[in-house]
Amino acid sequence: MDLVTVTGTENLMMAACLAEGTTLIENAAREPEVVDLARCLTAMGARIKGAGTDVIAIEGVARMRGASHRIMADRIETGTFLAAAAATGGRIALHGTSPGTLEAVLDKLRESGAEVRAENGTIALAMPEGPRASTCGPRPIRDFPPTCRRN
Repeated sequence: MDLVTVTGTENLMMAACLAEGTTLIENAAREPEVVDLARCLTAMGARIKGAGTDVIAIEGVARMRGASHRIMADRIETGTFLAAAAATGGRIALHGTSPGTLEAVLDKLRESGAEVRAENGTIALAMPEGPRASTCGPRPIRDFPPTCRRN
C-alpha cells in the first residue's frame, strides 16, 4: 500500500480471506485493531500471518464460518474519556479496557500530572492538581491513537 491506513489494511484483509491464492499486504497498518480483526477472522477460518507487522500474508479459503469474538475496547473513546477527566481535574475508572494498547497515552497523562492505575482491564485516573503542560510532537508515536493527538 502506498499509505499506511488502518481501514485500508482491514478492508484488504477481509477481502483477501475469500480470494484465491495468497495475498500479501505490504506497508500494512500495525495497530492493535488490525491484530484484533485478524484474531476474529482467524476464528472464522481465515489463514492470516503477520498481523501486527508491516507485511500481512493471507491465504484465501473457500468458506468461512461464524465465530464468537469479543472486540477490543475502543482506544480513541478510552483516551477521550481519560483526557476529559484529566482536563477537568476529575477522576474516572474505565472497565473492560485494554491498558496494554494505551501505554503511550497513559505515559503522557502521567507526564501531565495524572495519577493512573491500570490493572485487570481497568484504567483508573485521578488528577489531584491542575494538569501540567506536555509536548506531543508532529511525528507518530507508536501505540498512540492518531485521533487522540490532534493539535
